[in-house]
Amino acid sequence: MRERKSINDILYTNIPSVQEISKMKNIDTLNVADHDLLAVALGAPARQVMIRAEEIGAATGWKDGYLSVEHGFCPPDYNESPGALANSPGRVWSDLCERMPGCVARGRVRESVVALPLVGGTEDVIPDRALWAAVVALGMLCSIYRYEDKNDGNEGVTINPKKYKPNCEMGDDLGEELIGIPRSIALPYWQVSRRLGRSIPHLTFFDQSSFNMKIKDPTSTYPYVGRFDNMEMRWPVFGERTEMAFQKGCADTSGKLSRILPDLTPNFHTNRHKPRFSTDPMPSLAARSTS
Repeated sequence: MRERKSINDILYTNIPSVQEISKMKNIDTLNVADHDLLAVALGAPARQVMIRAEEIGAATGWKDGYLSVEHGFCPPDYNESPGALANSPGRVWSDLCERMPGCVARGRVRESVVALPLVGGTEDVIPDRALWAAVVALGMLCSIYRYEDKNDGNEGVTINPKKYKPNCEMGDDLGEELIGIPRSIALPYWQVSRRLGRSIPHLTFFDQSSFNMKIKDPTSTYPYVGRFDNMEMRWPVFGERTEMAFQKGCADTSGKLSRILPDLTPNFHTNRHKPRFSTDPMPSLAARSTS
């Protein structure tokens, strides 16, 4: 019987403690071995991996990442995770992200973060369906807090001559990455990251682009939904056109892949016994490249 749990729930249930991680010489060992990962993914034939991902994806909140024939590595519904987060106590994070350009311009990011209540990132508070929006929102808040702290909040329009000293509990005990970050965002960020199989809290470039978009018209599918002119950045940091155009361009690249996966998966089985460096192109890809 095919496994119904997410890969993260199977392979990353025993993440080392912060103290153990701090003593490691090579943190790359925190990632499971490739052969263990592929074994859980049913031996990794392309079609089997795709079937498994589509069967358990929605039920597990896509904790292993988005993967489907129709949408590729992009969310089937760009509003699902942010909507789930907005319907949970974690809404305080997304609400602040929506105000971020104004906070940055006025040098008030740290004050706004310190004013947040402590909301946990555990399963009883934040549902699985909200995890991707939560990690994006919290990762952005932590990053921009650190940025403003290093620049003393003087990068905005209003320059405050007084150095701001936050009076709150910090997340210093949660690892090097969260030293000097208020616990109101550090703790849920640490908790949400672990639920996604991330031993060390981090925000990937893919998170910031593809998972931080909203679709203007979901019914406009030609040539693909997640294209540049059909997207808007959900939570910009600075609100500048260049920032939004750059992130949309990166997300557009991911959107293009949704056109390629249907070609790759059926041909994987017929091509996997050919020489590894065969010069014979896959027929469907060759046809597409000339169209």
